[in-house]
Formats: sequence, C-alpha cells, structure tokens
Amino acid sequence: MGDAVTEAGLKPWFPWPLARWRWWTESVPAERVAALRIVTALVLLFDLLACYLPHFVTLFTADALGGRDLYAGRFRADHAYWSALRALPDAWGPQALFAVWVAGAVGLLVGWRPFVCGLVCWACAVSFWNINPAPHNGGDRLRHTLFLMVACSASGAVWGVSSVRSNTDPRPVMVPGWPVKVLFVQLAALYLLSGYYKAISPQWRSGFVMYWASHDLYWSLYPGTAARLPVWLHQFSAWITLVWELGFPVLAVLKGTRAATLILGVIFHLGTLFTLDVGAFALYSVACYTAFAPWERLRRPFGTTARRDESPPEAT
Repeated sequence: MGDAVTEAGLKPWFPWPLARWRWWTESVPAERVAALRIVTALVLLFDLLACYLPHFVTLFTADALGGRDLYAGRFRADHAYWSALRALPDAWGPQALFAVWVAGAVGLLVGWRPFVCGLVCWACAVSFWNINPAPHNGGDRLRHTLFLMVACSASGAVWGVSSVRSNTDPRPVMVPGWPVKVLFVQLAALYLLSGYYKAISPQWRSGFVMYWASHDLYWSLYPGTAARLPVWLHQFSAWITLVWELGFPVLAVLKGTRAATLILGVIFHLGTLFTLDVGAFALYSVACYTAFAPWERLRRPFGTTARRDESPPEAT
C-alpha cells in the first residue's frame, strides 16, 4: 500500500459548472507550485537588482522625473489606478517600498509565508507600475498575475522554510491546482490573441516582420549578427511563431503534442530574451512554464514510476 498523501492549502468553492469540472478542481503535486515560487522569486530579484536599481533614482524619485506627480492624471477620482507611493512621502517612500519589495522576493525564495510575501510583491509591483508606467511593458502585467498565483497556490508546502514535509520525507504533498490552471488559461489567451493580430497583418503572413525586427536598432540586440542570416530563416521563424501561438490552446492540451508545445514555448521566450529588447517579459514567461513540469519526480529514487495518487494532471 502506498504512502499516504498529504493535502495542503485550502480548496476554494467553485460555482457550477466549474465545480463539476475535474480539470479545475483536482490537486497538483506541491513541487510544481514550489518550483513556480522559487523561479518567480529568482526572476524578480534579477529584475529588481539588475533592471530597476540602476535607474531607480531617475525613474521613481522626485529628485529626477517627478516622483508621485509624474503621472498625476492617472489618479483622478474617475480613474481606478492606485499606488502605495501616493501615500508615502517623496523623501523616503520610494526607497522604503523598494526595500519591502526586495524583502518580499527573498521571502518567496525561501518559502517564508509565501501568501503574505506574494501579496506584498504584487502590491509593490502595481504601485511602481502605476506611479510611472513608461519604463514598463505588457510583460509586467503577466508578472502581476504571476505574483497573485504564487500567493494563492500554497507554494510553501514543500521546498521552503514553511514546508509541511521534511526534506527526507518521500510522501507526496498535493495542493489545489486552480492557480496553475489560471496561469495556463492566461498564457493560452495571451498567445491566441497575439497570434490572431499577427495573422491579420500582411507583414507577419509574409514572414518579413522578423527580418525587419531583427534589423531594427530599437528592437534587436544584435542587428549586425542578424544581417548575416538568410532571409528565409527570418521568414520561417515568423511562420513558426504564428502557427505556435494560434495552436497553443489546443496543442498544449492534447497529450501527444503537449510536451513539444511547452518546450517550444520555453525556447521561444529564451530566444526573444537573447535577441530582442523585451525586458524581463521573457523571464517571467519562462517562470510561468515551471508550473507545468513534473518536478515531483525529483523526490523519487531514479528508475521508479509514479503512483496513481500522484500522477500528473491532464493538460498541465
């Protein structure tokens, strides 16, 4: 008889018909959301220390571009924008909130109260986004969702200081799987809509859009190197991207194409990271993919197989 399964986290109430849809209500191995938490924290720390910190005074303090009043129109009474920086003094508020953000990222990394740390990271991210949206991009919106899902996913159940299982305990720990499914649905919607708008563009359908982007001094990180590649290779990459984005919602669900589709997604985002100026969007996207990998296999001796009570969920 197999070891007992430990259930961690609170199961939410789902309205009909979600309550009868097993894909939403089933549990997932805790290692998956723990990996999501750890990788998200690492990416966030890199983002904060390598991207935000060098330009922090210029972008977010009153001594440079304007502080809290740079985009004052966003905070009119008829708008829904908010920022904790609007309630903090310009003299020390941005620095204090940035320090809290870094502390929250460290808390996520070690698994200390990930629910609280995840919400803190989300609140800080939204605050800095709203106070000065200019240096951000659409990928940072994905980051906001990522923090919420990490906070709600019982991601500290294993691989952290709040773990409910010791490192030498081989028993499986399962957690509610809906946050992983929300991430999957968001990625599917993101790719499908992105693919749709690409498909109605003549430049994308011809494939030449990647040729021009890779030679553009604004977008390309290596325009000189891109010039040495044949035109057909740029076209091929555009067509592959188009087919993959439009097909992701179906291909990532079907068992026969799921693994290849997810691997291609990681390759796609890593490719954009090293060739195009997309900021940290590529890294946060790759972090989302960590929730779909079978990390639970790391707790079993090499060569053993999964039991029925810990088999990977469908579609993720």
